[in-house]
Amino acid sequence: MEDKNNNDVKIRWIKTGGGRFRLANGKIIKPNQKFSARPDEIPEAFRDVIIPIDELPEDIKTPASVPAVYKLQKRSVGWFDVVDGNGKILNEQALRRDAALKLIKGLE
Repeated sequence: MEDKNNNDVKIRWIKTGGGRFRLANGKIIKPNQKFSARPDEIPEAFRDVIIPIDELPEDIKTPASVPAVYKLQKRSVGWFDVVDGNGKILNEQALRRDAALKLIKGLE
């Protein structure tokens, strides 16, 4: 380990699984390769195939997930869509109000 400042702490990692992984600095990590990197350089999405060898510092916080927000959006008289917080429509066909509310409840 290096400096105890969160921005400078490098720990050892191992890349499991197939394929290659490219760090932000351009370094390519091959399967079963051991390397050093700061925890913020490894995206959370890759933590299932990139495993820390050293213990992660306790003072490093993982970002809290933002709760999903779903709401009704009127399509036409009596018909609705369920949209997420980004405005993406989640249903393929228009739904009646009761069915749309049931879908929202199921998503939450």
